[in-house]
Amino acid sequence: MRQIPGVVGWRDHLLGLALAVSYVALLLPTSRDLAMSRDESFYVVAAERYGAWFEQAWDDVGAATEQSAIDAAWGYNHEHPSLVKSAFALSNLIQERFEPFPTPGMAIRFPGMVSAGLLLWLIYIFGARLFGRSVGAFAAMTMALLPRVFYHAHLGAFDVPITLMLTLVTYCYWRSLSERRWAIWLGIAFGLALATKHNTWMMPAVLLVHWLWVAWGEVRARRLGEGRRLSLVPWWLLAMALLGPPVFVGSWPWLWNDTWSRIGEYVGFHMNHEYYNMAYFGVNHFWPPFPVSFPWVMTAYTVPLVTLALAACGLYVRAWSLLPPGLEAKWAPPGRPPVDRFRAEVLLVGCLLAPLVAISLPSSPIFGGTKHWFPAYPFLALFAGLGFRRVLRVALRVVRKRVPVPRAAMRAAVAAILLLPNVAQTVHAHPFGLSYYGFVAGGVPGAADDGMNRQFWGFTQGSLAGWLRERMPQGGTVWICDATFQAWEMMQRDGMIPENIRATPNMATADYVIVHHEHHFDEVDFQAWVAFGSVAPVHVLTYDGVPIISVYSRDR
Repeated sequence: MRQIPGVVGWRDHLLGLALAVSYVALLLPTSRDLAMSRDESFYVVAAERYGAWFEQAWDDVGAATEQSAIDAAWGYNHEHPSLVKSAFALSNLIQERFEPFPTPGMAIRFPGMVSAGLLLWLIYIFGARLFGRSVGAFAAMTMALLPRVFYHAHLGAFDVPITLMLTLVTYCYWRSLSERRWAIWLGIAFGLALATKHNTWMMPAVLLVHWLWVAWGEVRARRLGEGRRLSLVPWWLLAMALLGPPVFVGSWPWLWNDTWSRIGEYVGFHMNHEYYNMAYFGVNHFWPPFPVSFPWVMTAYTVPLVTLALAACGLYVRAWSLLPPGLEAKWAPPGRPPVDRFRAEVLLVGCLLAPLVAISLPSSPIFGGTKHWFPAYPFLALFAGLGFRRVLRVALRVVRKRVPVPRAAMRAAVAAILLLPNVAQTVHAHPFGLSYYGFVAGGVPGAADDGMNRQFWGFTQGSLAGWLRERMPQGGTVWICDATFQAWEMMQRDGMIPENIRATPNMATADYVIVHHEHHFDEVDFQAWVAFGSVAPVHVLTYDGVPIISVYSRDR
């Protein structure tokens, strides 16, 4: 049964829940293949401190809310808000008491995985309301099968949660244009997004541009005597301003004392963020100006080609709806429905472009690679869903001339054909998610030839765990390059590495030295040669033939 766009019932939410649960069920076991990344290791420490504070607050609220107690727990890693780390802390507390997860690391990461599942649910509902059930379902599956998103969906980090929150803000805003009560939910969602990551700061401006576009059409309609269609009072903006900041401050105890000065410190940190390196076409960029092309080329290089082609198709078939008020009716293809009075396509394009444009600024740090513009991808996926619907319509016309295939069977077949390449690439990318490059880049070897970044965050040592256990049955020491000592300890707590294989800061006395192949670690190879007197590694971890880690041995 075909669904009318805009009509969503309990069965749709049941399907969205099934998507979410299925995705989390896939992420949980595959997370054991991934060692903790650098950033995750810091959030583990934060979560443990937050958890201790929650326990203290349960026993004695008065003592816990003293500034000294708050600062001792919440002062660590205060450059990032606390909402997601609080979820990590609560999950970790549950693990300590009931052990529902096989490993401590999985417990810390579970809230991030839940965020990934909820994101699919939200994309499906958003797409179903805008364009119909098939578009929403395909968009959700597309998002799930972006290889780099799949990697990040496992992590105890902020990039997938903030993508969920910003998509939720956009959805609540769109709903508030026709149902004023949704402005309240928008204000709350905006506060939760502020409490997740600083990406949220740009959202009021993005939504304001869209609202002005809608208001322009409303003013024009009134002048033409077409009647009142929506309010010109920006209730949504008032709700964001009134409800967002209290939720933000209320969820972050570190801000409860010296609120304004600490908000200034937080904002100042990100406005003057230190720069880390990122390799791009053979150049290791440490400081601005950074290449304007970076997010656009990296999107082309790391998003599967089928997804890019379908999104381009979806944008093309809806391009007429992006025209200014008054022109869209003249340029709309024959038989097209009237333009949406709330200009959904304009909103989607704005939310798609804004994160990419922000990273395009020469002063914007690029050290996070593609994760910094993940909030653009749900909207890319929605346009890919529109592209899927166009391909389906063409396939139905062609096939039904010869074979009377049921529409449902045809829809399933076309979706499977279009999603299978993404399935194959996502499976092949695991557990090297940050090393994945697609067809446009010439795969991983082509990206290596182009001098692109192979990895960061020092997580790939997890793929050495089996080799190290085999080579070091009696234990020993390893110099761990880009990995942190906290990340190595979490590998031990999770059972990936035995306790007797220890990380050491001293390369010269280590039994093994691992070198993560990144441009700024080229010197480490030379240091290992000097320390061990040999230029030959004893093991090289590769992905599609491209070296990811080299291991040097003191014995050699």
